Amino acid sequence: MRRTGWRKTRDLSDRMEWKYTAEQQFMTWTVKAIDRNILASGIAGFILGCISFVGILLGLLLQKPGMLQVFILGIFASSYLFVTMGMEKTVFVYRATEERLEICQWQNIPDLVFTFLKVFPFIIVGIILMALISNPALSIAALAGPAMVGILLASVGGDSNYKAIYKRFRRDEVIWSEIRKVLLDERKGLLALSVDWENRVIDPAEVDLANKEHHIHLYPIYFRKDQEQAVLSLMKEKMAEGTSLMDGSYKYPFSG
Repeated sequence: MRRTGWRKTRDLSDRMEWKYTAEQQFMTWTVKAIDRNILASGIAGFILGCISFVGILLGLLLQKPGMLQVFILGIFASSYLFVTMGMEKTVFVYRATEERLEICQWQNIPDLVFTFLKVFPFIIVGIILMALISNPALSIAALAGPAMVGILLASVGGDSNYKAIYKRFRRDEVIWSEIRKVLLDERKGLLALSVDWENRVIDPAEVDLANKEHHIHLYPIYFRKDQEQAVLSLMKEKMAEGTSLMDGSYKYPFSG
């Protein structure tokens, strides 16, 4: 997990609401984190795609003097998408009550990104037209890469629900009495819970916290370093007596 520099964050998105507002609230906290292994989540492929895109621009645009500015624009656009969407943070907001821990989460993608997705295809079309004007002998195959990028982004930007889709709004809840085992990873700033879900894949009693292959069955709860002791005290107070807790290193699912 990687945290951002802290700025004021509202407790809850205006697109979401708590389900159990009638229950007495004991504690709330908010965390922004990249909740996965970055390289294993497709970022490497995204970088290669950006490099390929920039390579195509280099081949097309530097054939004529005065086109360096457009090439720099291509680098900027690729880098902007990589940072804002490839490394987006998830906002986690937690609300603890007597019976449960409610969790609301969404992707912390700035609204400016969605505006950029609508505009960027037109930039690509302009680049393609400029390339054709400067060199009419260019083949369609040479332009296929930038054209496909433009079509992909246009399809995303044209979807009326694309913002909600990419924000990934989600709500979960963990019942205190259903927690069976807990793994504490202080370095990543999380507690990984083995919970007796109704739709469980494996019996919580069979989960081995020391076996990283079993971590796919754990549910991570994040905390800020300055709130670690408060969160740990809350968990120990609310979990059933005898629930095992051990220190270790949490492996993100599908991280290779």
